[in-house]
Amino acid sequence: MAPHPIPASVRVIRQGRLTAWVIPYGARLVQVFLDDQPLCLGLANPEDYEREPASLGAVCGRYGNRIGGGVLERDGQRWQLDQNEGEQCLHGGAEGFGRRQWQVGQHSDESVTLTLHSADGDQGWPGRCQAQVRYALTPDGLEWEASARVDKACPINLIQHAYWNLGASAAEHRLQMPATHCWNSDERQLPNACVPVSGDTDFRAGRVIGHHDHDRTFMVPGAGMRHAATLSGPLASLAIYSDQPSIQLYCAKHLFTVGPAIGAAHEPGNAVCLETQQLPNGPALGQDVWLVPGRQYRHRMRFQIAPKDPVT
Repeated sequence: MAPHPIPASVRVIRQGRLTAWVIPYGARLVQVFLDDQPLCLGLANPEDYEREPASLGAVCGRYGNRIGGGVLERDGQRWQLDQNEGEQCLHGGAEGFGRRQWQVGQHSDESVTLTLHSADGDQGWPGRCQAQVRYALTPDGLEWEASARVDKACPINLIQHAYWNLGASAAEHRLQMPATHCWNSDERQLPNACVPVSGDTDFRAGRVIGHHDHDRTFMVPGAGMRHAATLSGPLASLAIYSDQPSIQLYCAKHLFTVGPAIGAAHEPGNAVCLETQQLPNGPALGQDVWLVPGRQYRHRMRFQIAPKDPVT
């Protein structure tokens, strides 16, 4: 396969057979290549990311996923956030972290670090927030780490929103997850009941996803850095490890084309998102998601990539 032309704004990192492209807009992961084979959905023109609505490869924040009613309440105070999905605040608001130009810090052959400053009241969020993300390639995968500090108490949930296509549609990928429980959601896509996995939501033994419009939160058993999911397709298998309590499975049913693609077509159901995270609407569910001054937020994730080379 011929090498892909590299746009000027792309920061490239390489290690062994892997190459990753990152851009400052949204601190986005544009593509991961195994040799020259793309493994996720990407856009050939970086400017097209400014008009795509699906958060392709973005770092979403301040609070990724949804906040019900776009409202925060704590200690008798109330904050109205930007409501950019009906009444909900999605991925931090219409101008959330995935819609900002991050600053590129350290950039080496194997890693790149980006930073972003968010002002007090940005999209309605309380306090100033200083965020940082780092992408680093290893011989067998990609490590991603997000951190943040605030000067007023604020819920933080930075998530990496890559859309993976390992050589097949979402329905044709095989997925294994150790989750024993997942969340039902209401008509606003807000979690309202944690239930045991069963039927179409039980991936403990590993199985083909099938034609199902998954957009659901699964609880990751255990604590600390641990296995959250393994996705397999014709090109590779992708094992995901994280220190977060849950993982969102989304089968990209709302995708549509906004510009020339690198790799697989941007069509409904043609990719799988596996976003490690805090719970959607976590503040309203009583989760410990409020970051306070003097403490550091941290989210670590590792994508372990095992090629499926043809038998020779």
